[in-house]
Amino acid sequence: MEGTPFAKKKVARLEEWKIWLSEFIEIKPGAEPITHAAELLNDYYWKLAIYYLKPLLDYTDSVEHNLHYYKIISASEITVMAVVPLKLADSDDKEKRQQLNAEFACFIASAIMGNWKIKGTKVINDDKLVSVLQTKELIDKVENEFKYYPLSLMDEHIEWLKDLNTAAALPILSNSHTWRAIYLASKI
Repeated sequence: MEGTPFAKKKVARLEEWKIWLSEFIEIKPGAEPITHAAELLNDYYWKLAIYYLKPLLDYTDSVEHNLHYYKIISASEITVMAVVPLKLADSDDKEKRQQLNAEFACFIASAIMGNWKIKGTKVINDDKLVSVLQTKELIDKVENEFKYYPLSLMDEHIEWLKDLNTAAALPILSNSHTWRAIYLASKI
């Protein structure tokens, strides 16, 4: 396996996990990784990719098919919520730890989406992506005052991730549709 395209992708993804952990911890004081966090994340991610996602790809031809970015993003978020790689230095509170890891999952998803390139060209504008993720839904208008749902799209997605039961069925495909919708909304 060493030297194969798969092995190279696995090594590259491990390096990405390490970078994402380091960058997130830098902006989240009090967050710290569990022992071997990057390795555990990488192992779990590749199990999802190989056993859940690769079998869904079209193998009616002899071409090597890659996973689409939405599925990579979804599998990455679900990986974080299954591994729970971050803890708080000053707290054992399970809900706070879930919140921290849900935020980390969204951090990774945003990083993947924001760095997505085709032939060297970014496919999404960072400002538009941020705008879509920070959008709060208009729910009412009373006289001349608009009322908005209190959570942004990102806040609501973090809440969903925080409560995700990874011991049950893994919603990789439905979550990938969420990220496809975010991409499409960012292109408007």
